[in-house]
Amino acid sequence: MEYLFTTVPGLEDFVIEELAERIPTSRAWGVYMTGRVVAEVGAGAAELFRLKTVERFGIFLGDGYAEDLRGVVEIAQRHLAGSLRYLTRFTTVGVRCERVGQHGFTSRDVEREVGKWFKESGYTISLVEPDVEVNVDVVERYVAVWITVAKRSLKDRPWRVYEHYASLNPIIANAMVRLARPKPGETVCDLTCGGGTIVAEAAELYPHVRYLCVDISLRHVKGAVKNTAAFPQVDVLWFDSTKLHRAVRPVCDKFVFNPPYGFRIPERVGRLYRLLGKAMRRLARGCATYVVITPRHKTFISQVGGELLFRRVVYQGGLYSHIIAGEICQ
Repeated sequence: MEYLFTTVPGLEDFVIEELAERIPTSRAWGVYMTGRVVAEVGAGAAELFRLKTVERFGIFLGDGYAEDLRGVVEIAQRHLAGSLRYLTRFTTVGVRCERVGQHGFTSRDVEREVGKWFKESGYTISLVEPDVEVNVDVVERYVAVWITVAKRSLKDRPWRVYEHYASLNPIIANAMVRLARPKPGETVCDLTCGGGTIVAEAAELYPHVRYLCVDISLRHVKGAVKNTAAFPQVDVLWFDSTKLHRAVRPVCDKFVFNPPYGFRIPERVGRLYRLLGKAMRRLARGCATYVVITPRHKTFISQVGGELLFRRVVYQGGLYSHIIAGEICQ
């Protein structure tokens, strides 16, 4: 069966990678920066709920490209005609539209027009807890039509007891650790760990690695201890990371973290990045790889230095950020 999987825009290839690792998949493809991946998988829905790079998923009906509301509705009607086999006259239907980009119409317009088509076909529309939820997603010109299977978000992790006010999406954390690819016996350091999202996600993915989670806020450190309680390979430390090299010998083989980016105080962020870079050089065991996410990537690169390996763009919370990877040496 063909399923559609949603993820963070810019991380579509990580969904395909995880599917290849864990699920029998005959083919998979994604449209870059749409956060949508379609795959024909040989597994039931129960197995798909365990995916870590996916937010929601459902039965894929079809897709296309449209310039206006009329085009979107036509694509939806064409692909939904085949979905009627999933419905009975007693089935309630809900229409949901997730829209990204600049359009001359709203998500409500799409939901209203597609809902009207269902009503005219003799089905009952429900705005609250429908039996079947139909999705018509519009990302720029791309339109994807699918039926929800996973109504709850898969990014809600069971280990997350403490919620940091600016916690990183665990799907992004998973991708960042995959990019770092730590080896057994190495130590991964998160210098601004907050509630411990990155190290908790990493400890599940790479259990034979040691993790050091450091934050200057005692409240967040206490939260990180709760979030990583199930992972004995994680050490949590309350300390100023810019001065950590004064107390800890060089132990870091990889750095994976989400530093503050503070648009309101850009001069302080530049200084923070410079001090973090200095600490990273002192903490690195020889040469160390770093993987960082920030919308201030130019500032980070200029202040931290080292060799830039690659960068990629992701879209989260209405903001384009960059995942950057580099190498820094003592």
